[in-house]
Amino acid sequence: MRLPAVVSILHKAIKRNGGVTYIHCTAGLGRAPATAVAYMFWSLNYSLKEAHELIQSQRPCFPKLEAIKSATADILTGLKKHPVTLTWKGDDCKVVEISGLDIGWGPKIPLSYDEELGVWILHRELPEGKYEYKYIVDGEWTVNKNELLTTRNKDGHVNNYVEVSNDSSSIRNRLTGDDPHLSTEERLTIRQFLETYPEEN
Repeated sequence: MRLPAVVSILHKAIKRNGGVTYIHCTAGLGRAPATAVAYMFWSLNYSLKEAHELIQSQRPCFPKLEAIKSATADILTGLKKHPVTLTWKGDDCKVVEISGLDIGWGPKIPLSYDEELGVWILHRELPEGKYEYKYIVDGEWTVNKNELLTTRNKDGHVNNYVEVSNDSSSIRNRLTGDDPHLSTEERLTIRQFLETYPEEN
């Protein structure tokens, strides 16, 4: 489930429950803190830096701030999507999948094999933003050295990534900078988005 959908559920739950709602994920180090930070940034008038520092003061954790920044820009630029094609070359494997992108690191998306080209292909539409991902080839997690690679992260992992952009880059550049702030009008737009976002099963 995408971050805006989760924060929308939290936003509505807090309004129903008088301001108190429990958030959890598997370890409580990544997704749950990211949801809390995004909610504070979008709904409680905190800057992203202030929200992150407050969460960190309560418990060491690793919310992905870049994902929050990208989601913020996605909402304010209309979530317009753009086609992206990813490929894995090789006919010596039986199953090729991708994890990451816009679905998170749990789910996996299967690629289709094109016999004529001899490659595994995934066609997907993504909103503006930077997306990290990894290939799973016959159950083994790996990267495609022919596609863009990240630097090694805090966990020692290297991932592939793709950047999607269009004409609304000025808004995205501001919101994905070092210390983004929201205007009153932008925060009202996001709150309306959260309140009207359809609930997912």
